[in-house]
Amino acid sequence: MPGGNHREWDVACKVFVGGLKDDANRYDIEDAFTKYGPVRDVWVARKPPGFAFVEMEDPRDAEDAARGLNGTKICGTRCRVEMSEPGKRRGKGGGRGRSRSRSRTPR
Repeated sequence: MPGGNHREWDVACKVFVGGLKDDANRYDIEDAFTKYGPVRDVWVARKPPGFAFVEMEDPRDAEDAARGLNGTKICGTRCRVEMSEPGKRRGKGGGRGRSRSRSRTPR
């Protein structure tokens, strides 16, 4: 496993895994994904924990894994698995941006 920076991975082969427990490990995640094809690398977030990225060798395997594993249990918890989108930040805040109005009453 190369163990490189996940930001440099091929986005066509990169899969996001969200909703992981704090103690999730790369080996259990890799185990789940190898059923769909060869895994090139796994990166597990630690600060903050709760998500990971998996790089598959083939983009078709990555898409199959995202479809097949979404909503299944990985590392003991039900996870969200989807193809990674460059620049998309996933947080627990519900995706609200700064454009939300500060006041609900008209001036």
